[in-house]
Amino acid sequence: MKSFKFELEQLLRVKRWREEEAKKALAVEVQALESMRAKLAELEAERLAVLGAGVTVEQDMIDHRERLGILQYAQFMGTLISGAEGNIAAQGGRIQEKSDLLLKAMQQRKVLEKLRERKREEYGHLRLRFEYAALDESSARFLQRAAAADPRDTAESDGSDHR
Repeated sequence: MKSFKFELEQLLRVKRWREEEAKKALAVEVQALESMRAKLAELEAERLAVLGAGVTVEQDMIDHRERLGILQYAQFMGTLISGAEGNIAAQGGRIQEKSDLLLKAMQQRKVLEKLRERKREEYGHLRLRFEYAALDESSARFLQRAAAADPRDTAESDGSDHR
């Protein structure tokens, strides 16, 4: 009997490849999210530094134009921060999308692997039946040869005595 061969092995390889690609795509998106979060933290720290620098200056030495410039820059930083927060929210959606694709790819691969295991199990049962049939046939031939080789055994078994 031939050895086990899964007919859909090529398709299973494709499913594994797609799963790996989905994992890589998800990792890229997560890395982008981390980069966006780091940039947001930088912007917030810079905004706090700008606002803190304006407060530490003594009140009698404050130039109103300079103070206005600081406030406008802080407002601009606030706009950048809110834009970065929006980008982070959008990136979360992209990560969810990639995560869903990965989950789907994993499910498709698992379905094929379960099918392969079931087919391998069926093949094992079929092979055992085939081997038992071969053993039965071999035993039957052995008994036929043994019976043909010794005619006394057949005479004794049917009850007649040839002495």
